[in-house]
Order: sequence, then structure tokens, then C-alpha cells
Amino acid sequence: MQETDCSREEREDLVEELVAHLECACDDLKKNGHTDEEAVQLAMINFGDGKNVGKTLQHAMYPYRREMLLALGIGSLLMTYGIYLSQLFVMGDAHIWWLLLGVLTSSCLLFLTLRPIVSMNRRAVMNSLLVVHLLVMGAGLLLSLNLDPPYSMVFSIIDPLIVVFTIILIFRTTIYDVPATELNLKTGTKLIHYSNLFMGILLIAGTLFFLYGYLMFASDGYGGLWKLFVPIALWGVLYAVQLTLLNRQWKKSAYFVSVLQLSMPFILYILWLATVRAGVS
Repeated sequence: MQETDCSREEREDLVEELVAHLECACDDLKKNGHTDEEAVQLAMINFGDGKNVGKTLQHAMYPYRREMLLALGIGSLLMTYGIYLSQLFVMGDAHIWWLLLGVLTSSCLLFLTLRPIVSMNRRAVMNSLLVVHLLVMGAGLLLSLNLDPPYSMVFSIIDPLIVVFTIILIFRTTIYDVPATELNLKTGTKLIHYSNLFMGILLIAGTLFFLYGYLMFASDGYGGLWKLFVPIALWGVLYAVQLTLLNRQWKKSAYFVSVLQLSMPFILYILWLATVRAGVS
């Protein structure tokens, strides 16, 4: 079970199926003349190695997701170093903080894919990490546009591919891999995911656009740029609140919070105006 990305509900169902399978195997071995202890040992041996079985289950339940995450992590690392080195040695000016964020998010993707941690909600953590990674890679796309040719052309092609790949994985992990359980069908979980992911991508795009415009035309006053990231933080909090309400089957309250999120782009625009005025003054 440590090798799978199952939720608590899925894990409980899967454990019941595995236990039933082992019990049937033990009963068959006992009928063939084995003692209770021998039957238990042979059933476990015939069942196979736990890690290998877990990896097989992971691939059966979520085909090629592990490979896609590994490809994203490795590709993002290579692109991050490529943009940074191009800035450093070609233009003589590099953004060390973006490098650290890019390496951190890409390394975390690789670590969580290769070394799963059972004690945490892997799906929620992976989704949050992918959203942050999308924001970092989007910033990398803006940086690549300022490089000299032919570097700008190369990275302006590779970076959008990574951004699109990240969006695909976000939708797959959040929506496609969500099981069609009675609770999810009853509460309309996928509809909440669709609306929140659309709003999250919209906020990320707007934040990067305003951030790029400010950095291009402002000469100082960078201390107030943190305001532009407030709507994304609020979006994440409201997203978590909606899922909590759905788990408690408070569907109307969850949809009401979802409607409140429609104000996030306007809040971003107001914060943009406040940031510009502070920078000008």
C-alpha cells in the first residue's frame, strides 16, 4: 500500500480485497494438507514481494502516472539549469532565487515519486506541489523571453511544453484519477475540482502577467510585489475549505464558497493597482 497513491477510502477497500485473497489462498493450502502456519507462510510467499505488488497496483490504478511525473521532474531540472546558465554566462545576469525555486519544486516531484510517504495525503500534496511548480515554470517562461537568440527561441519552446505537461498532470491527478465512488458522485467533487483548477490557472497567468509588467517598467519598489501572490494563497485556502465541506456533505456551502472565488481576479487587479501606485510613489 505504501507504493500506491490511494486515498483513505480507496486504501480501505483495497486492503479488504487483499486480505480476502490471502484468506482464500490459506484455505486452499489447508485443504491440500498444510498446517495453519505453513499455509500462512506459503500464501505470503506466493503473493509476492510487497513493493513489487504495490508498484503493479499503482500502475494498474494510475497507468503511467509515475513515469509522467519522473519525466516532468527531470525535464524541469534540466530546463531550469539551462535557463540559469544561459543567463549567467551569456547575459551576465542570473536570477538565483528562481533557480532555487525551480530546483526545489522539481526535486520534490522526483522525491515524492520515487520515495512515497504513507503518512501524508499524497494526492493533495502532489496537487499543491504541481500548482506551485506551474507558477515557477511560468516565471521561467518569462525569463526565457529575455534571453538572447538562439537561447530565447529554444527555451521559449521547451518551457511552454513543460507548462502544458504540468497542467495535464494537475488535471489528471485531481480529476481523472479521482475514483467514481458514491460520495464523489453525490457531492459533485469533480465539478468543484474543475472550477478551482480553472480559477487557479487563471490567477497564475494573471499574476505572472502583472509581475512581468511591473518588473519591465518599474525601477524600484519591489518590496510590495508580495501582494500579487495574495489571491493565489486565498485560492488555495478556499479550495481546501470546499473539499472539507464536501467531505462533510455540505454541498451548498461548498458551492457558495466556489462562487466567492469568482472575485479573486478582481482582487488581483486591485492589488496590482495598489502595487503600481506604491512603486510610483
